[in-house]
Amino acid sequence: MSRKSLELDSRFQRAYLQDRQHSLVGHAAGGSLSGTELYLKLLLVAIFLPEGLSFFLGEFRLSVARVMILLSSIAAISQLSRRASARATVCVPSDILAPLAGVWMVLVATVTDGFDGLKQAGMATIEFTGAYLTFRYLLGPVDSSVRLARFACKLMILIVGIALLDPLNNKLFTYEFVKGITGYVKPSYEGALALMSETVYRDGVVRAMGPLEHSILFGAVCAWFGTMAFTAFRSQVFGWGIASIALIGVWFSQARSPLLGYLIGFALATFYGASPRFAARWKLVGLSVTALLLAVFTFSGSPVATLVRLSGVSPEAAWARQAIWNTAGPVVLGSPIVGIGLQGEWNWQAHGGLVSSSVDAFWLATAMSYGIPGSALILLTIASACGLGSIDKSPHLTPEEGRLSVALGIVITIIVFLGFMVHFWGICWILIAVFAGMRANLAETAVLRDRAARAAETKCDSITGGI
Repeated sequence: MSRKSLELDSRFQRAYLQDRQHSLVGHAAGGSLSGTELYLKLLLVAIFLPEGLSFFLGEFRLSVARVMILLSSIAAISQLSRRASARATVCVPSDILAPLAGVWMVLVATVTDGFDGLKQAGMATIEFTGAYLTFRYLLGPVDSSVRLARFACKLMILIVGIALLDPLNNKLFTYEFVKGITGYVKPSYEGALALMSETVYRDGVVRAMGPLEHSILFGAVCAWFGTMAFTAFRSQVFGWGIASIALIGVWFSQARSPLLGYLIGFALATFYGASPRFAARWKLVGLSVTALLLAVFTFSGSPVATLVRLSGVSPEAAWARQAIWNTAGPVVLGSPIVGIGLQGEWNWQAHGGLVSSSVDAFWLATAMSYGIPGSALILLTIASACGLGSIDKSPHLTPEEGRLSVALGIVITIIVFLGFMVHFWGICWILIAVFAGMRANLAETAVLRDRAARAAETKCDSITGGI
C-alpha cells in the first residue's frame, strides 16, 4: 500500500484534531463541553447585570457574576491541574502574570487599607484573575471561542437597545428601574442628576449608559465589541450589523474617547484586511506609534494634553487629563511600590483645574491603588496574552478563529490606549480579563493542534514504515 493512500486527508485530519482537542480540554467541573460553553454564555449575561442587583454575604458585596466567576475559576484551576499532569498545556506569559497580579493586588491593599483593603482587592482579584482563568482554561472544542464571541456580539444588541432607553426617556432608565425594584441608590448618580452634571447630561440630553455604570464605560464596551465583530466577522452581514449597532451606542454615549478608540480599531482592522501578505504590518504600526510618542514627549511641554488633542478630543478634556497626570503623578512617585491604597486621599485640590478626586486614567488610577508594580502587572497580563505572536495564519486554526485572534489583539490595543485617558471598573474590568483569557486560549490551541497534527503524521509514518 502506498504512503499517499494512507496520508490524512483534510477532512480526516480536522476530525482527528477536533477529537484531540476534546480529549485535551476534557470535562470542566464534571460537566460536558457543551454544558461548559452554556455556562460561559450565562456568565457573559451575568457580567452585564446592573450593580443594583448585587447582594451582601456578611461584609462582602457579591454579584451573580462574581459568584459564577469564583466557581468557574475553581473549575479552571482543576482543569489546568489535570491537563498539566497529562502534559497537555502550553504556558502563555499571561498565565503567570495574571495570578501574580491578583496576589500583588491583595497583598498591597491589605498593607495599605487593612481588612477593608483585603475585601475590596479580593473582589477585584476574583473578577480579574478569576475571569482570566475561566476564559483561558474552560473554552473547549473547535470554534468554541468563536461561538462565545458571536454570542457576546448578539448580547450587545440587547445592551445597546436597553442603553438607548436612557436618552429616549431622558432619564437613567435602567438605574431607575432597578432602584424601584431593589431600593439600591448610588449617591454619585443622585448628585449628578440633581446638578445635571456632564457625567449624566450633555447638551441637555441624558447620555446612554444602560446596565453599565457610566456612559464612558458603555461607549468603551461598544467600541470593543464593534471592533471585534467587524474584524472577526467582517465578511458577513452579521459583522457589519453588530459594528453599526455598536457605533450607534458609542454615538449616544456621547463619549469622545471611546469613539476615538472605535476609529482606531476600525483603522487597524481595515489595515489588517488590506495587507494580507504584509507580515511586518504590526511592527510598522508599533514603530510609528513609538516614533510619535518620542516626538511628543521630547518637544511638548504638556505631552498628555498634546496627545489627547491630536486624538481629536476637546481642548477642555485634554487639559483636564494633563492636570490629572500633573497632580496624581507625584502622588504615585511618592509611594511607587504599594501606592496610596484603595481609600487613599490625594491632594487634587492643589490643582485649580480639577473639580473632583476622579482619576480619568486607568493605568494611573491602578498605580495609585496598587503601586506601579500592580499597574504594570495588569498591563503586562493583557499584553502578554498575545505573547506567542501572531497566530492568525496558523493552518491549525479555523479562519474565524484566526480572525478572532486578530480582533482580540486589536481590542487589547484599544484598551491599553484608552487606559491613559479614561478609567475602567466594574463590567469593563471583568471584560478586560475575559479578552486576555480568550486570546491566550487561542494561542495555546494553535500550538496543541500543531502537536496533534505532528503526532498524526508520526503515526502515519509508523504505519507506512517511512515509505
